[in-house]
Amino acid sequence: MKSILSELYEGNIFPAEQYSSKSEEYRQIYQKHYKHYEDFIKTLSKLEPPLDKQFIKILDEQLDVIPYEFSEMFTDGFRLGARVMIDIFQGDLGVRENGPSDK
Repeated sequence: MKSILSELYEGNIFPAEQYSSKSEEYRQIYQKHYKHYEDFIKTLSKLEPPLDKQFIKILDEQLDVIPYEFSEMFTDGFRLGARVMIDIFQGDLGVRENGPSDK
């Protein structure tokens, strides 16, 4: 098994593209919401003039920003995890912000 750093360097890790929720709750909610979406699109297509294509275009524009949001959330989460590890290791060394620990 390759190290995580090797996998990352070689471009084998794509967190945003490889993630999918395995939660049954998520799947059920997604299916329910998607059914509502489809029903609404059908309703819009029956209007005069039809508005379904315009609505889909607007939604697609909204969805275009999601990868940027996920990227920032991933980066912030990774940094938080790194700060937690630094705090843990500093604690193990007896180093605190206010000076040495009372160990």
